[in-house]
Amino acid sequence: MKSPALPLIAPFLLFMAILEIESWLPNQHYIIYVFKTLAVGGIILWFWRSLPSMVPTDPLASILVGIVAVVLWIGLDPCLVHYQQPLIGRDPFQMYPPAEAWMLYFFRMIGFVLCVPIMEELFWRAFLMRWLIRDDFTSVPMGTYHHLSFCLTTAFFASVHGAEWPLAVIVGILYGAWFVRTKSLGNIILTHGVTNLLLGLWCLWRNDWHFLAIVPVR
Repeated sequence: MKSPALPLIAPFLLFMAILEIESWLPNQHYIIYVFKTLAVGGIILWFWRSLPSMVPTDPLASILVGIVAVVLWIGLDPCLVHYQQPLIGRDPFQMYPPAEAWMLYFFRMIGFVLCVPIMEELFWRAFLMRWLIRDDFTSVPMGTYHHLSFCLTTAFFASVHGAEWPLAVIVGILYGAWFVRTKSLGNIILTHGVTNLLLGLWCLWRNDWHFLAIVPVR
């Protein structure tokens, strides 16, 4: 019998495994991300029928929360000093010919806007936040608040964001609060996706690529 946790954690584990490989080959970041997007997207589709509903119940408010999150992320970023784990912010348009750069940027955005929010929220909010409340996590309703679970989930969420973990704490609290408020996995996935979309467009507009790179320099 298939574990109910497997569809929720498998995309995240695959993503993190490829991320580890990517951290050793930073110059191939965009090329590897194409593979990562296809692999993680593929495993999400493989488990699609076993996944909980991801239909937003309050799309407009979820979009607004996503906008608030990206304003916080960008606005507070200058307060950070990236001296422990410098981030790799490589401009694809300086690394590749224009047509190839646009293709790689497109795949980077598909992964960042679609795969990452689904993969992360399935793991953080649909699985971990409930599993920390009770081993039989499927008996815990989506968005159930438990102080220790909320704090630990936020801390773990922040821990995978490297030098930008302080920003991730703030945004993680915002995401968690919205999830608890609405009890909707679809809402938080939409919120996360909007944040990532605007962050990716900001990188293109401002030519500031470190927001698209969470891989620490080895």
